[in-house]
Amino acid sequence: MRTAHRRRLGVVALACLLATTATTSATSATTSATNAAPRPRTVPVTVSEGTNLAVAVSPRDGSLVVDLQGQLFSLPPQGGTATAIGADFLDPYWPSFSPDGSRIALQSFVAGMFHIRTVAPDGTDARTITRGEHDDLYPAWSPDGRQIAFTSDRQGGEDIWTVDVRSGAVRRITSAATAETHPTWHPDGRSIAYVQGNAVESVDLATGAVRTVVPAGPGFVGAPSWSPDGKRLAFLRGGQGGRTLQVSEAGVVRQVGDYRDVFPFPPRWRDADELVYGANGHIAVTRVSTGASREIPFSATFQLKRDRYERKAHDFDSRRPKPVRGIAGPALSPDGGSVVFKALNDLWLLPVGGRPEQLTRDGFHESDPAWSRDGTRIAYASDKAGSIDLYALDVATRREQRLTSSPGAEVAPAWSPDGKALAFQDQNAQTLTLDLASGAGTRVLGPLNAPGRPSWSPDGRTLALAVSAADRNQILLADLATGTTRTVEPGPFASLSTRGDDGPVWSPDGRALAFSMDSTIHVLPVDPSGTPTGPARQVTGEASDAPTWGPGNTLLYLNNGRLKKTTATGGHPTDVPVGLTYTRDKPDSRVVVRAGRLWDGKNAVPRTDVDIIVVDNRIRSIEPHRPDRPLAGWRYVDASALTVTPGLVDMHVHQEMRAKYVGDRLGRLLLSYGITTTRSTGDPVYRAVEDREALDAGARTGPRFFMTGEMLEGSRVGWEFARPVRSERQLGLELSRVRELDYDLVKTYERFPFDWQARVADRAHGLGVPITSHYLYPGIAHGVDMKEHLAGPTKWGFAFARDASAGGVYDDVVQLAARGGMPFSTTLFSSGSMLADDPGMENDPRIRALYTPQERQTLHAKVLCAQGLGPCGFLDGNAEQARREVGVVKRLLAAGGTVLAGTDAPLDTMAVSLHLNLRAMGKYGVDPFAVLQSATLLSARQLGVERDLGSVEEGKLADLVFTGGDASRDLAKLADVRMVMKNGRLSTVDELLAPFTGLATRAE
Repeated sequence: MRTAHRRRLGVVALACLLATTATTSATSATTSATNAAPRPRTVPVTVSEGTNLAVAVSPRDGSLVVDLQGQLFSLPPQGGTATAIGADFLDPYWPSFSPDGSRIALQSFVAGMFHIRTVAPDGTDARTITRGEHDDLYPAWSPDGRQIAFTSDRQGGEDIWTVDVRSGAVRRITSAATAETHPTWHPDGRSIAYVQGNAVESVDLATGAVRTVVPAGPGFVGAPSWSPDGKRLAFLRGGQGGRTLQVSEAGVVRQVGDYRDVFPFPPRWRDADELVYGANGHIAVTRVSTGASREIPFSATFQLKRDRYERKAHDFDSRRPKPVRGIAGPALSPDGGSVVFKALNDLWLLPVGGRPEQLTRDGFHESDPAWSRDGTRIAYASDKAGSIDLYALDVATRREQRLTSSPGAEVAPAWSPDGKALAFQDQNAQTLTLDLASGAGTRVLGPLNAPGRPSWSPDGRTLALAVSAADRNQILLADLATGTTRTVEPGPFASLSTRGDDGPVWSPDGRALAFSMDSTIHVLPVDPSGTPTGPARQVTGEASDAPTWGPGNTLLYLNNGRLKKTTATGGHPTDVPVGLTYTRDKPDSRVVVRAGRLWDGKNAVPRTDVDIIVVDNRIRSIEPHRPDRPLAGWRYVDASALTVTPGLVDMHVHQEMRAKYVGDRLGRLLLSYGITTTRSTGDPVYRAVEDREALDAGARTGPRFFMTGEMLEGSRVGWEFARPVRSERQLGLELSRVRELDYDLVKTYERFPFDWQARVADRAHGLGVPITSHYLYPGIAHGVDMKEHLAGPTKWGFAFARDASAGGVYDDVVQLAARGGMPFSTTLFSSGSMLADDPGMENDPRIRALYTPQERQTLHAKVLCAQGLGPCGFLDGNAEQARREVGVVKRLLAAGGTVLAGTDAPLDTMAVSLHLNLRAMGKYGVDPFAVLQSATLLSARQLGVERDLGSVEEGKLADLVFTGGDASRDLAKLADVRMVMKNGRLSTVDELLAPFTGLATRAE
């Protein structure tokens, strides 16, 4: 547990680290510059409605404390003007007054875990009551004020515990296999009621006897609260019709009050008959005996610090060579003499101290190179035959052998010590072994949640790999003979940095596992079975990833785009110069495009019959069509029967999440649907940098890519492309990565502390880089630029967000987002319901050629779901959900806010989902002009490239889409792409599909 004193010292250490990072020049990315400090401006926003607000009632004077958007406000009993109290980053939840009114208990995330804290009624004097590497939730005071009951996972499950407020001593109250949550103390102090499943139970504290207070019924229950006389139990019951307030009295349960969107917090008793709670955007008061309800009016003002800062420069035209930083999956040869890696869409072999040699020369996808133990062969994955298969390359002769040929994908090969087998993974996240002599495959593990690459023990008996376990990235050891598995912590309550190329990797002598943890390389001593024989020791002090062993104790790793070597005992690292550069692709061409219609991105009504003059990669002019225009030396494109629009932008993708399973199809698919720009909101960093550089160099076919690395996350982590950050020092390392790998965006994720988020925003803005997250407040008050999803997952889970309740969004969210200038991305998973209007989309030639068999199955299931002919997936929504979500979009736009088109692909269907998002907005009432701008000009503006992209104007980059209809009148026509031009290079859809046309069918 970090104390306040240690946190202050950490801030000083971080400041020193940032100062050092800021002075680094030789290794900084070429397009970033250290800009002037951000210039904040304060924007006051006053609201009179609240989304998912919580209320606490003082037993002293009836005054209220309200948790509104994560900010505490005090309010007189009768309502009126609220006063902000408490620290900006207190991050409170579930507030409740002590019986004497002297303290307020909270569930607070201020230290990076949920713990119970108390504050004075004015929000000052914060005290930490519980501590540890676990979550303590839902505080409830004992009647005498000496204890607080809460839910905790400190013993692995969700049980009821109590803590002595003065001593901090804890006691476990329940220990059932099921989850027990939302405790409330009976007024006599002898029992605690809680939610179990969809019922309310009570445990006798003296005997441990459990009885049912509210029997299980339809829908879910939550937030029980005993009346002061112990005769009534108020609670919430929810279902598809909303969430209502219920009261159980003498065994009879009835609804009280007429509200259908009661917010998910305990209703607070003012006396034995009157309840105060949040509902339908208001503070509600209901008299239980009569059911009469009224509302307590309030107004609350937020002070938002919104940064003005110079965005980082993007040079789209220079042909100046740039150093390659996107080195993916490097592997040191067993003799230590060479490194194989992926860069610029090919595999390279680098003699240590020499110049890199290109091993592959094609437009197809390669990944995951791995040396055989004798150093004579390199295994890797490629889609050159249509699907992602494994190949073995003889290093001496350069001859290669295709090892797999299934219609699915095989990736992440690892050689057995004797060279007779490979371990690998497939598109279902299964780990298998392949006998090279017979070609027989054997499943070892899985499917798992995005495991890391396997590593084979030197004795051939065990596989080690990174897995998700207990909300952390841990080491799984699989015994190949017995099939048994076990997990090992890399350190106490620690995580591997990612589940990808960050290890664990077995040393040649079998005595150690190397991995990245806390963003540096560590070595864990182990016995032959992988069992640790001591604690892991840190061997690097800089941002370090992708360890790989050479002879003896040699370790190769990546430091912010540079290869370095060290030893397992530490010491000063040495550089391994790569010497690889690339130049930005820029066509030397002169093109005249005759457009029958041109929707330019700035005007609602298209122009007709114009000539778009493109020289190299930019639009020189747009003129009325001239039949007599001289065309000698020009390429003429007759689009007189087509509509030209700006290239589309998908503002929310995780492009590398499944790229290694999809390969070269991905970029071609996106372009074939008119998407010429994508923006990552979280990806494995080196794969993302490699992708951006390969696309910029023209070595890969696909949209231009605005990348970020792993999402910055707290100590608990779920996604493989999130990076757990546990200390201020590590945060400094991550910020060095942002600068030196030239991020286009920083994303902080669900459990990243808000005070760190504000610090990251300030530092990123100094580099000209925006920051985004899943949260509206307090990020909007401390410089965060954008919010992802209209309503997305949070650290409280899918069931709760401060910006969307069961009944929708209230005016606080709308006003804060609009007046604070924070755009939202759409990510309308419910737009899959649009497939009912156009089920033929799944039979489009682009889908048949460029979707993998697994992706086609997923899309087909979505069509059946939309038609009501099959089950729906977890993320699928229906037409009514789409209507409601687009209603939020309309309200945001009407208030002056900004909504940008994004999909969360590949969690949603790649490419198709962007068109479904746009169609859903149009179908349910957003003006088509606003819909189109959400995927063009407004997205370019948010990316900071409005001068170059987002509209068809003189001087801008030539990113154009040619469609068979007028999308300004019919948004469905936007998917009827015939040709696409990106950066001045024109491709027909048939040309994009050609390398894979027929291959998928033959592979099946």
